[in-house]
Amino acid sequence: MGRAARIAQTQGLGRLVRTYRQAFPLWFPALFVVMAVVIVGATALNPTLGVGVKAAGAAVPLVALGVIWWVIADVRLVLCEGGILVGRFFPLLTPYAFPYRAIEPRGVTCVSDVGRLPSATGRTYGSTLFHLPQSRRGLVLDGPLPAQARVRGGAVSQVMDTGADTVRGGKLWAFAYRGAPEELVSTLQRGMLAQQVPHAEALPRIAPPERAVADGVNGLAR
Repeated sequence: MGRAARIAQTQGLGRLVRTYRQAFPLWFPALFVVMAVVIVGATALNPTLGVGVKAAGAAVPLVALGVIWWVIADVRLVLCEGGILVGRFFPLLTPYAFPYRAIEPRGVTCVSDVGRLPSATGRTYGSTLFHLPQSRRGLVLDGPLPAQARVRGGAVSQVMDTGADTVRGGKLWAFAYRGAPEELVSTLQRGMLAQQVPHAEALPRIAPPERAVADGVNGLAR
C-alpha cells in the first residue's frame, strides 16, 4: 500500500480513485537540468581534481538537487472515494485531507490560467494554492480552511495560512494539473454524489467550461 493510500485510509476517505500530479511550467524542469549541467561541468573541467574527487564532488550536490526536486515536485491532487488529498507527499511532509462534504460544489471553477489567481483576485499566495505564476490549466474550489484540513503540523506549517475568502466563509484551493477538465469534474462529481453532497448534481453546469481567472471564480468573496 502506497503512502497516499495509507493516509486516505487513516483519514477515512476510502480507496484512491484518480491521482493528478501538479503541472509545472516548462522552465521549471529546465532550471534543474541547467543546474545539474553546471554542477557536472564545474567538477569535470577542474584540472586540479582527480577522477575520484570529481565523481564525489559531482555526486553530493546532484543527490542534494535530486532531493530538492522530489520535495518540490511531488505534489498531487488525489481524488478518493470519500474526499480529497492534496499537497506534498515527500516522506517528511503530509498533504491536506478533507471529505467531499467540506467542498461547496457551486464554488468549483475550471480555469485556463490558474497561475494568475493571486494577482487577478488580489489574494495573497498561501498554503492552499498549488501552482506557479506561469501555471495554466487548473481547478479552483471552495473548500475548508487549511487548519481544518491539515493532517499534521504545528506553528511552522501554519506560516502560509491565509484567512477565509469565499462567500460561505471557506477557503479557495487551487491546483495546476494536466488532463481533461471534464474528466476531473466528472470524477469529482461521482465522489460528491456518493457522499450525498448538496448541489453536487449542478457541478457539470457550474465548473466547466474553462475560463480565465479574470472572468470570475465561483464562490469568491469580493
